[in-house]
Amino acid sequence: MSQLFDYKTAALVSSLMPGGHKSRQRGPGSDFYRKTHFLDEPDPSRIDLNASLTDPFENLQVRSYRQRSKLDIVVLVDGSSSMLYDNKVALTTQLFDSICRSVEAAGDDMSAFFISDQLRPLDSTASLKKAFSSVTPEHNRASAYTDIQRTLPGRPSLIFLISDFHWPETQLHGLLTAMSAHRVVPVITWQSREYEDYPLWRFVEMTDLETGKSALVFVTRSQRQLLKKRYQQRREYLNTQCRAFNQRPFWLVDHYDAAQMNQYFATSA
Repeated sequence: MSQLFDYKTAALVSSLMPGGHKSRQRGPGSDFYRKTHFLDEPDPSRIDLNASLTDPFENLQVRSYRQRSKLDIVVLVDGSSSMLYDNKVALTTQLFDSICRSVEAAGDDMSAFFISDQLRPLDSTASLKKAFSSVTPEHNRASAYTDIQRTLPGRPSLIFLISDFHWPETQLHGLLTAMSAHRVVPVITWQSREYEDYPLWRFVEMTDLETGKSALVFVTRSQRQLLKKRYQQRREYLNTQCRAFNQRPFWLVDHYDAAQMNQYFATSA
């Protein structure tokens, strides 16, 4: 099954570089846009004789086209320790590979960074796996997020921010603010085991993946329900925070299918 997806960006692209996306730039492109007055776009080769002859005001009409342009794609991967939980690394790697293939197929420009104690450039899935292998619970909280803005392109771009978003409020707000001039796809990577797979009536060792500290907790029915409720509240909170920055999160839970990403962009265009 193909893991390519189409990231529609008609409202974003304004580059003059030729590429595979519909642009806001008008000119000698391949996508018909509308008919307009000759004086607005004085190109005799695009005069529409039929429209001109039937114009009640006797104006010369030309066919206007939109160019196809390139788009800058940026992928930011959270290197916080909580991303090591269960299958998150494999899921993130699968998504990263899908983005790389899709960008290559579209002929766009892409840069990628791993956010840990420093920003590490990524050029392949192998480099992403290597970056994750260096993360330890005791020493990583993705503190380099404060350096993100200097890595972003100067023109509006499409940014995939991949994380479980288990960040403090100040860090989350700082990231979203730094990227507010761009179109951001917050990819929220969760595992259902984080809040569902807890056996009742027994001691369970729980580890805080951000600090590395563990504790034995006796799981009761009310505790398990409370845990699920807290995750639901967190989900609602993240949706609200993203909406405040005119963003819509993509919820990546347990498995990835490029068809889901296609659907996301189809309903976001």
